[in-house]
Amino acid sequence: MSIITSGDNETWAPSGITFHKGKLYVATLRGEAIKVMNVSTGKVERTINGFERVRDVYSDGESLYFITNNTDGRGKPSKEDDVLYRLKEYPPLTGGNLSFVTQ
Repeated sequence: MSIITSGDNETWAPSGITFHKGKLYVATLRGEAIKVMNVSTGKVERTINGFERVRDVYSDGESLYFITNNTDGRGKPSKEDDVLYRLKEYPPLTGGNLSFVTQ
């Protein structure tokens, strides 16, 4: 088993973690993304970004949800911040690209 770290050259500041459809999803505040990891290899397979600071990530078994956190004094706040999103997968993350995210 390998140890999962953000590495020597970047800091994620992990803030939430969940297991969803065979992958590990890590919410990152400083990394401003969700890291999708292969649990067997410990490697990041995909990075979902564009939402600034991601506070937490949650799976209900069917859908993946995450919340942004930019109004805590460290992000770049706007009227649309601190939002709960549901990740839509078209096609599924297991075989394709991320299409879009909705509020």
